[in-house]
Amino acid sequence: MKQTALFFLEQREGVIRKASLQLWNRLLALSSSEPSFRVVALLAGAANLDACNGRLAAHGELLHVSNELFNRYHPERYAQLIASVADREAATSIFFADTTLSRELSPKLSLMLHASLLSGCTSLERIMQDGAASRALYAGTVQGSFMPLTERHLYTVLASSTLPSAAYSCSPIIHPFPYNEVEMVHDFGMLLKLLTMRQGALDVAEASVVVAGGRGMGSAEAFGMLEELAVLLGGAVGATRQAVDAGWRPHSEQIGQTGKSIAPALYVACGISGSPQHFAGISGAGTIVALNSDPHAPIFSLAHYGLVGDVHQLLPKLIFLLQECLQKK
Repeated sequence: MKQTALFFLEQREGVIRKASLQLWNRLLALSSSEPSFRVVALLAGAANLDACNGRLAAHGELLHVSNELFNRYHPERYAQLIASVADREAATSIFFADTTLSRELSPKLSLMLHASLLSGCTSLERIMQDGAASRALYAGTVQGSFMPLTERHLYTVLASSTLPSAAYSCSPIIHPFPYNEVEMVHDFGMLLKLLTMRQGALDVAEASVVVAGGRGMGSAEAFGMLEELAVLLGGAVGATRQAVDAGWRPHSEQIGQTGKSIAPALYVACGISGSPQHFAGISGAGTIVALNSDPHAPIFSLAHYGLVGDVHQLLPKLIFLLQECLQKK
């Protein structure tokens, strides 16, 4: 008998999230060698599917609920929809990319479905083998293994920068999924204000390059150098909790255990000492470059390349050299 896994494709403003695309493709690649495993994706709200041509693996099923009430995230509506589809498809496993949205939504869904919730999983391969999940504990200092105790399992899986981006010659078959039960969900609040990122700004969780600053930057004004470097590298600016708590950067840029988990191909840490909590948010990063005045800073134990010195002196030189290099090209 085939087991069914339901995967939730997360979208924001009609654009499917990079972490969701990556995890969907990984899941399908692993399930292709398991004939008893069926994978179904669920996409809620209007989305530009043409933009995903060549980026979505084609040998899976995709259910699309285009009801406009799902265009913007609503926890009760989303939970009700996913639970309904999981019941209809008899899904025993439900997967999410580990994002801010899924961290809020999955506990609610776990209660609705009486399902085990395993969050922040690092190995999708282990889950596919025996349902067990591995995840970092104690701010990333150790790895723990967990087994679900219920028939249904929910997993949120961290992104990884080590996976190559594949190109697909065809797109998955999309099945429109009519769903009209949203009127049963009551709104106990109202939207007072919608805060959006400025046009052209990259989300730190989606960027392939992240330039981040910590307490060592010294001020909000110093982050201007990081913005300049990020533009040159085609990346986004991130920050540690200390920098956010100081009011230097918005919370949307916070990286770490209490912020976002990121998996860029290149991570540049400026003035960041490297606490275990920060390490927990960058475990999926590819190449890590650290700039710090303390040669014994913990960040150097994780970095592939390091520069010891005052970031206020190193960054202008680094920006100048990078500009020269780009001009020669």
